[in-house]
Amino acid sequence: MLASLHKQNLILLIFAILLMEVLTGVTLAFVGVGIFIATFNLKTNKLIRNAVAVLVFSSYWFKYGKIIDPEIGLNFLTSIIVLKILEKETVRDKYMIFFGLLLLISAGSLFEKTLSYVFFFAISFLLLIRDFYSFLDKKWKMKDFLYALVWIAPLSALLFILTPRLIEPIPFEQNTTAPGEVGYTTDVNISQIGSLESNQTTVFNVVTSRVLSQKELYWRGNTLTYTDGWNWKETASDKEDAQETFIPKENIILANNEVKQSFRLSTKLDYFISLDTPKSVTFGDHFFHSEGGRKTFPQQSWGWVNRYESISELFGNIDQKEVHSHYLNVTLPKKTKARISSMFNGSSIKELESSIKSYFQNQGFVYSMSPGISPHLLSFFETKKGFCSHYASATAIILRIKGIPARLVSGFMGGSYNRFANYYLITQNDAHVWVEAFENGKWSRIDPTDWVAPERLDLGGALYMESVGNNLLSGNSLFRVPRFMSELKLWFRQWDFLFYSWLENMDYHSQSSWLKRFKIKREWLFSIIPFSLVVFMLLYMFFQHIKNRRQADSVYQEIWQLFYSKMNTRGVKLSTISLEDSSELIRNLNDQAVTKVWEKLIAFSFRNEHESISELKKLIRKI
Repeated sequence: MLASLHKQNLILLIFAILLMEVLTGVTLAFVGVGIFIATFNLKTNKLIRNAVAVLVFSSYWFKYGKIIDPEIGLNFLTSIIVLKILEKETVRDKYMIFFGLLLLISAGSLFEKTLSYVFFFAISFLLLIRDFYSFLDKKWKMKDFLYALVWIAPLSALLFILTPRLIEPIPFEQNTTAPGEVGYTTDVNISQIGSLESNQTTVFNVVTSRVLSQKELYWRGNTLTYTDGWNWKETASDKEDAQETFIPKENIILANNEVKQSFRLSTKLDYFISLDTPKSVTFGDHFFHSEGGRKTFPQQSWGWVNRYESISELFGNIDQKEVHSHYLNVTLPKKTKARISSMFNGSSIKELESSIKSYFQNQGFVYSMSPGISPHLLSFFETKKGFCSHYASATAIILRIKGIPARLVSGFMGGSYNRFANYYLITQNDAHVWVEAFENGKWSRIDPTDWVAPERLDLGGALYMESVGNNLLSGNSLFRVPRFMSELKLWFRQWDFLFYSWLENMDYHSQSSWLKRFKIKREWLFSIIPFSLVVFMLLYMFFQHIKNRRQADSVYQEIWQLFYSKMNTRGVKLSTISLEDSSELIRNLNDQAVTKVWEKLIAFSFRNEHESISELKKLIRKI
């Protein structure tokens, strides 16, 4: 059996591995070093420990720029547990480690929503409780745990059903990607980013009414119309389109080119993401349709909605009678505009698109996740390296300079399809930016990434980042993941998706529906719950009383049988019916040891005097 310290170290190590996407690199390093020191019982100076802890805590401020955030809180708690494991100087530290680990793995369930974490949580909880018994010098019995579980399970199910739901859940995962990580943002700031790292954080899962190709997986977020000549920002005028009406869900009929999507968000977003081109969004009793030319659905008015449905027309037109002049604004010097204008030919979208595409392809431009910092557009033309934001911004600015209204669209492109459960998984690695240009009363999509890195669109963001990381695109990889491993991963992921879909479907709206079905008012729940708890406690106390009596009876029976058996070995057959006859036989023996045991048995069984069971057994075995 593993020692208590090794169990705690193992639990902390597995926790860190499962929460790698949430914990910072500094926290992971602190966990690794701390576990190594604790495992081999190496001595550490208290002053050095505290100094390192301060540096670790300070790193959170430098990384996030704040200290109040769910993810930062989880990092803080993890580091505090490591610090306590290194101290382990007092009994109080042991208790703090125990309760701290329970709190830590409980908090982790808010971020890691997989069945594997559920199993990890259950096993870790069991191991920690078992060790806690040893702290209290009590003997652990599995049957006692199972007995408690028999009572806890139905109570938990009852509370799960009756507890009033929030209209919308509390968002624990914010859309706060760290600087230098791939991720969706409402603004596009290029001049301060020199490279992007992989970010596998799940943003949403979505079920579509039909299977889609990768080139159809453009998930629209928001439009950006203001540019300083390189970077792009969202303005108040970019949030205009969503108009609420009431249309019963059963009256919504899909056209041939329309796709229905059912979203489950894992990360808080400011917009309702939807396939391009969105027509409507539905959640709860709300129905919104798009009016105008931006096709955006802001979420701010409703806090945070994590489950909703959308209908989109793939490759549909975004019609608009006319556009404002700010779609042509470019805050660049006249000489720079003239220089850029002379580099490209054409007056229509098609002509300019062909000219820009030829320029990027013929001048040696490459798609790179580490292009270095390009502080302005001209520096990008010099380095000839960039990712989607660089090429989209450059194309939109060129179009504006040439007199074509243009804007950026921020969202996602791609997704991993799970054929076992028929849903798409979209991560931050799928974040993408593309261009929309206006001509002849409609907006048209232009994706410059397709000109320099078509494999990014063919594979989707997540698979593209994985392929780049493993050098699969260059053909130089020494290790390729076998196909059956990828299939096995998808098979396991389907259970996560199905379980949490079911869990999250038990929300405010579903609870309201069954309350109406049974004609129960929601306010009644606040009386039903305490009443149910009182009934439960009374039942538990009644059955516990019966159990204790049975245990006591079995103890009495065991001790008396031991005594009678011992006397039989000495040739004394005591009466099992009459205590008086047995007492007379005991007195006739004139054996003080036997008489002493007999008197203790009588006092223990009939006078309710306290006697140590183990001491009684020792005395019986000695006679």
